[in-house]
Amino acid sequence: MDIKQRITIRAVSDRAADLACAEQLADTLGLPLRVAEDDTSGLFLAYHNDRLQLHDNSLPAAAHPLSVDFLAGPSYYRFLSDRRISQPLAKAVGIKQGVRPEVCDVTAGFGEDGFVLACLGCRVVLVERSPIIWALLDNGLRRAAAHPLIGPLVAERISLHLAESTRFLDTAGRSFATIYLDPMYPATRKSALNKQKMRLLRAIVGDDSDSPALLAAAKKADPARIAVKRPLRAPPLSSAPASFSINGKSSRFDVYLPPYL
Repeated sequence: MDIKQRITIRAVSDRAADLACAEQLADTLGLPLRVAEDDTSGLFLAYHNDRLQLHDNSLPAAAHPLSVDFLAGPSYYRFLSDRRISQPLAKAVGIKQGVRPEVCDVTAGFGEDGFVLACLGCRVVLVERSPIIWALLDNGLRRAAAHPLIGPLVAERISLHLAESTRFLDTAGRSFATIYLDPMYPATRKSALNKQKMRLLRAIVGDDSDSPALLAAAKKADPARIAVKRPLRAPPLSSAPASFSINGKSSRFDVYLPPYL
C-alpha cells in the first residue's frame, strides 16, 4: 500500500515538542511534513499536546480525530474494573488460574485486545503492518507508559513491532505460547463500517484478504495454540475445523491446537 499518496503529516501545533515529534515521524514514515495552509489532503496526521491524531477532511468539522488512548474510555475502564479470566478473549488465548501465556497479536490494530491481555497478566507482542496504525498505536502506548498507574504494565508487558506479520513470524527466531489473529472482515451494509473509527481503519488498511495465509504462517510457527477472532456468523479462515470455538455476544474465537486438525 502506498501511503505516501494518501496521507501527510501536518505541523499545526505551536508547541516545540509537537513540532519535533512531527518532524521525526515524517522522517520515520517517509511522509511529507506540511503546514496546514499548504495541505489539501483528505487524511493527515498531526500532534496536539503530545497526542498523535488522524484527521479526515472529508468528515464534518464536528467529527473527532482518531487517536489511540488507553487512559480513558473503554480501555481504561477495563483496566480498572474488568480483570475476569472467564471472559471469552481470556479463555481463547489460554488464560486460566495460574497460567498467563505470552501472546503474539499479529493483527494489532489499535491494540485494544492486546491491552486487555496485558491487563490480565500476559506478556503481549503486538505486530502491526500499517505504518499509520503503528504510529497511532505507538503514540498511545508511549503516553500510557508515562501514566503512574498504567505505565509499569505497559513497559513490562507490551512490545510493539512494525512489520509484515508473516515475515515477523518467519524471522522471530522464537516461539510463542499463543498467536492471536483478529483480521479485518469484509464490510457489509450492516457492519461497523459506518462507525468513524472502523471507517478510517478500513480506509487505511482495507480488508485483510491475506488472512488465510497469515493463519497458515501462524500454524507454521508452531505455537501451543492459535486463537482467531471472527464475527459470530462469519465462516472460518481455514478449511480445517477449529479444535473448538468460544462464542461472545457479536464475535467468536476459533481456537486451533496442535496438530491443527
